[in-house]
Amino acid sequence: MPWTYNDYPTSMKNLTAEVRRKAIDIANALLEDGYGDGRAIAIATAQSEKWAKRRHKQIAKKNTGTTGQAIAADDDKGDGESIHVFADPEESGWIATQGQKRVAQGSTKAEVVDKAREQAKAQKTELCIHDKQGDIIEERDYS
Repeated sequence: MPWTYNDYPTSMKNLTAEVRRKAIDIANALLEDGYGDGRAIAIATAQSEKWAKRRHKQIAKKNTGTTGQAIAADDDKGDGESIHVFADPEESGWIATQGQKRVAQGSTKAEVVDKAREQAKAQKTELCIHDKQGDIIEERDYS
């Protein structure tokens, strides 16, 4: 069942409004990809909290009087979202996503991880690798 900003899981009630909105968006995307409610909520909550920490660091960096060059470097990160490598629930392969868009897909995990790692390094963002059950087994921050 997709959630809305007014109707969301009770486990998200203690999140700030900004983080809760992000968690709802992530959870709905995971539901569309075939994840169960419980897994989607857990992943979305964790990822939205990480997103908020990165966002606050970026805002602080912009407010410290940095040059336009530093801000342009932040723009190279795309939307600041982590890249996640998952088993594709619809096919027998693997996919890498950033937010709601697919950035790589392939038949083997190693192939997709390599592509995702290159992109994470180029964007200076975080890479999260999940196992077949959806649990994060490796995280690396390339910022």
